Amino acid sequence: MRFDNSREDMSRFLVHLTRDYDGLSAKDNLINILNDKTIEARNAHCLVMHKIKEMDFSTVLQDEFCTVCFTEAPLTQIKQLVKNIEGRRIKLEPYGLVFWKEELFDRGASPAIYLNAKGTSVSRFLLDEFNDIFKNIKTLKKLQKVESSHYKNIVNYYSLINIVNDKHDFMWEREWRHHGDFKFKYVDIVAIIANKPDEFETLCKKECDPKVFAYLERLPVIAPGWTYEELIEEFAIKTWQKLSKKS
Repeated sequence: MRFDNSREDMSRFLVHLTRDYDGLSAKDNLINILNDKTIEARNAHCLVMHKIKEMDFSTVLQDEFCTVCFTEAPLTQIKQLVKNIEGRRIKLEPYGLVFWKEELFDRGASPAIYLNAKGTSVSRFLLDEFNDIFKNIKTLKKLQKVESSHYKNIVNYYSLINIVNDKHDFMWEREWRHHGDFKFKYVDIVAIIANKPDEFETLCKKECDPKVFAYLERLPVIAPGWTYEELIEEFAIKTWQKLSKKS
């Protein structure tokens, strides 16, 4: 699919931000992602995220609902996603990776679906529908048997849906989701996001295999609060560094 890149209100990139998780800092988690070339889909982030545990689904079936999250917020507005926000369940940190939106779309990523539940029973309807579909289904094998031709579509559909109400409204995150682990090559990365770019590059040199760092040092490393001019400067510097090594 081709996106209209002439529109200034639409970002051509998707950004995955890391967070503190399993005793590791967001910075260390980003280093691990770079070394493994994989962003793991560890959790479900949808309307039915609690039900899939309450209904005693098998671990394998629960994992089918897990997604990797991205945002299409413009690069100069990433700072808005990493600040302290009241009522937020997940605290994102100023570390992450930038990818081309079009390439992720081609790989199956989709915008999250936010439905307005205020004044309607849409939430109850969707949950009742979910109960009907998964009645007496606890495993992926059983789901595949009962819904042989549509089981992936059912899981994908529900893993994208969230409800908006007065207490829960994160539409401004402009979230996209990819079902399952997201594997990438270094050439797929547009830029690295780090709070202190110079310090992060030094850390990469220390923590990454020399062959890996040979790729990473060619990538722009940008901070969430940078202006357009600062972004352009960093991209230009990295471009000239690549050209100078070739000449």
